[in-house]
Amino acid sequence: MQISYATADLKHCCLKREVAEQCFGRTYADRLVSELADAEAFDNVHEWHEFLGGNVTINANDSFEVTIGSSYMATFVSVDQNAGVDAAGRTDWASVEFIKLTAISEAL
Repeated sequence: MQISYATADLKHCCLKREVAEQCFGRTYADRLVSELADAEAFDNVHEWHEFLGGNVTINANDSFEVTIGSSYMATFVSVDQNAGVDAAGRTDWASVEFIKLTAISEAL
């Protein structure tokens, strides 16, 4: 699976641990960098979702959020042009290999 980033600043914050520490603090920086590295080891988004268990929420607009520790949520969307849809017209996450991280926000 491959992850792209909505902005250059977001990419910079997520891929360089030192920068991530400045953005999110040491504890969350470690979790974020590890979570993204783990994600890219999976073949597709569905496999990653299964691994995450209760730490993922699929939204009505076919984006999904991943909990990063207790303070942050990372929001992703499919950017896979070959992604399939299920009978209900929703994204078939088992067919998605390319996603974009659109935002990291404080968890509510």
